[in-house]
Amino acid sequence: MSMISKSLGQIRQAFLGIVARAGARAQIQGLADEVMDEMEVYQQVGFSSWIPEKSRVVILPLMGKSSRSIIIASTEAPIMITVNEGETCIYDQFGHQVLLKQDGMHLKGGDVFIDDGNLHVLNGDVIDKKGSMQAMRDAYNPHTHGNSPTPSTPME
Repeated sequence: MSMISKSLGQIRQAFLGIVARAGARAQIQGLADEVMDEMEVYQQVGFSSWIPEKSRVVILPLMGKSSRSIIIASTEAPIMITVNEGETCIYDQFGHQVLLKQDGMHLKGGDVFIDDGNLHVLNGDVIDKKGSMQAMRDAYNPHTHGNSPTPSTPME
C-alpha cells in the first residue's frame, strides 16, 4: 500500500494559477511562486478567447507531469459578466457583449456587422448593401414630384 501512496504522491493533480503573460501560450504563476512558461490554452472548437493577465486559470498536468500542463478554464478577468438563470453571454474585455436572453439577443458595445445579410450598424447608422438609412432620409425629405411640395412629414 505504501508503494501506491508513494506513486500517487508523485502525480501532480490539477491546480490553480494566475496568468502572468497572456497569449496562445501563456506564462503562469503557480503555487509557491512557481513560474510555468509556454502553457497551452485548450478551448472548445469554435470558441477562442484571449485570457487577460491576472486571470485565474485551472491547470491540468497531463499524465501528472507539470512539464506537460495545459490550461483548461479561466475566471476572474478584469471584466466579468453576470447572467441570470437560462441566459448565456459571450463578451470580451472591451465591454462588447452578445447576451442571449429569454426575450431574444441583446448586443452591447461597438458597431454591429452581419456580413452575409449585409446589415451594418455604424455609430447608430443602419447600412445595407444599397446604402444607409440616413442617405435614404436625405434623398426622401427634399424630393418632389413635378410642382408638388416636399413631403409634409419628413422622415426622422
